[in-house]
Formats: sequence, C-alpha cells, structure tokens
Amino acid sequence: MSRDAAEQHPAVGPDAPLLEEWYADLVVGFLLLPQFGDRLITTGDLEALDMRPRSLRRTAAENLEKQLDRVDVHGLPPVFTLSFDGLEAALLTSDEVWSSLEAQVEGEIVVGVPARDVMFVTGSKSQAGLEKIHRACERIFFAGHENLLSRHLLVRRQGIWHTF
Repeated sequence: MSRDAAEQHPAVGPDAPLLEEWYADLVVGFLLLPQFGDRLITTGDLEALDMRPRSLRRTAAENLEKQLDRVDVHGLPPVFTLSFDGLEAALLTSDEVWSSLEAQVEGEIVVGVPARDVMFVTGSKSQAGLEKIHRACERIFFAGHENLLSRHLLVRRQGIWHTF
C-alpha cells in the first residue's frame, strides 16, 4: 500500500492496521483472508491471535509461498505482467518469484507496481521496456485506478528492492 493510503487509517489503537515501512513510498499491510474478509490486520487482531509481528511476517511469507503456483506470467520480454488474483503487489516480497524470473530480462529486474493488482516487469538494460512500463504506470495514475500504490519503478539488486 502507498504511504498516502496508509495515512487514511487510524495510526494508533486496536483498530489501527499493522503497517511496516518498506521500499520507496510503499508500506506493507497484512490481509485477513478469507474467513475475515478483505481487510488489513489490526493491532487488536494481533493481540486477539496472541501473535507477535515477527510471527505474523513469517506466517504471511509461508502462506504466500504456498500460493505461488497461482502466479501467471503474461506477455513476452521486453515487458510482461504478472497476475496473482488481485494481490500482485504481494509478489514483491517473494524471493522465489524474482529468482525464477531473472533469466527472462535484460539486466536487473525492474518493476512498476502502480496499483495493488497491476505489475509490469522488464529489465534494466531494455530502454524500450523501461519506457513502456513508465508510460503504463503513469496512465494508471492518470486514470485514477483503484488501490493506487506507487509511480516509482523498483529495481532488484542482490535480492533487495531499490527505487530505480
């Protein structure tokens, strides 16, 4: 989620979603799915579950890993997209996804994630790919897509995301 969207939630108290700083202008929140609906885990939920943030992160990573067979890659280099049931942005946290895609791009992996459910992928050495995903991200922001995240492109270097 974007920091702007995070500011719309209560910052403290049991109803405050548990949010963690991430890269660029993004923060990570955790969804209660499916039995609790599509909402972010709050500090009150964490207390009710008698869980610490570290355990929540580990459980979330394990749950994501179990679902990676649902990731679909669409298109061909220099630009392709990933789909993951509307939660494409969550894939940024999966080392397995990115290590499997490294050989498919020229240079380092560069992504545009303008919204929670939109992810463009190209390589750092593909000028045409970089221009295409930059334009696509700007169009999504201009259109006012639901669940906007970031205009920034991210590059993966040695297993860590950086602003491109």
